[in-house]
Amino acid sequence: MENGGAFQTFITALKILPFALIIGVGLFNLNGSLLLSGERLSSAATGGVAALIAGIASTTWSYDGMGAPCYMSGEIRNPQKNMPKGLILTAVIVLALYGGLTFVASGILSVDELAASDAPIALLASKLPGIGHFAGTAVAIMAIIVVMGSLSSCIMYQPRIEYAMAKDNLFFKSFAKVHPKFETPYFSIIVQCAVAIVLIFATSLSDLLGYFTMVALLKNVATFCTIFVLRKKENYKPSYKMPGGLIMPIIASFMTLTLIWGELTYAPIPAILCAVIAVATGLPAFYFWDRKNKKEQQNA
Repeated sequence: MENGGAFQTFITALKILPFALIIGVGLFNLNGSLLLSGERLSSAATGGVAALIAGIASTTWSYDGMGAPCYMSGEIRNPQKNMPKGLILTAVIVLALYGGLTFVASGILSVDELAASDAPIALLASKLPGIGHFAGTAVAIMAIIVVMGSLSSCIMYQPRIEYAMAKDNLFFKSFAKVHPKFETPYFSIIVQCAVAIVLIFATSLSDLLGYFTMVALLKNVATFCTIFVLRKKENYKPSYKMPGGLIMPIIASFMTLTLIWGELTYAPIPAILCAVIAVATGLPAFYFWDRKNKKEQQNA
């Protein structure tokens, strides 16, 4: 865990620095005639709100990992203090990077250039002085670093979900196995990697985005809704409570439901198929193990 955390810190710094460099250089090379121009505003209006929401929904996977450290809270030092601080800081940094890149791109690239480009970040970097000549190589290296960081973080946090479920007797006990030397849920990691490899070769990237974006959105809205139930329980005493009371989960649930609608617009068949499979298999499996646990407790 410590070695993995150190690697994540290193790889995250490598991911942030190039984007910060592009934003920093870009701010001094903005084209006032392009920034918030009438052409850009009219183009955005023509695209419509539905297209905007569908576009946001299709990129959910890129920022859904901000809450992933919660899955590893049991392995974090002083989680009562570090978890809220880490989550808030992550959201602020990601928002600043995304907002900064969008602002700089709006002031350097035209609407037509953005619409026609398959690699807008590379195109943006090519327009900047001192970076333009190395834009292709730099962006390729950045892409490799981002992919490595994403894979590393997914391998760290995703298997912890099945591990925690297995520890609570809500999943197959094999997933609760911990490596005697590295103290990691090695069986869960191996299965996750094997399933990922099969899915990569079995379908296309766009279909995978449609499937797993819907999974992430359904998981998020279910998580937000649990807060309404947990707040009513007497034994629910979290070390940190979000500000605003129930207003925050209401807003989060509404926005997530909006993105689900957008995902149905972007990839209707994969989204519907995924939703049906997730609900039709997930709920019966949960009730099966939950009922089994209750019987075992009664017989004990």
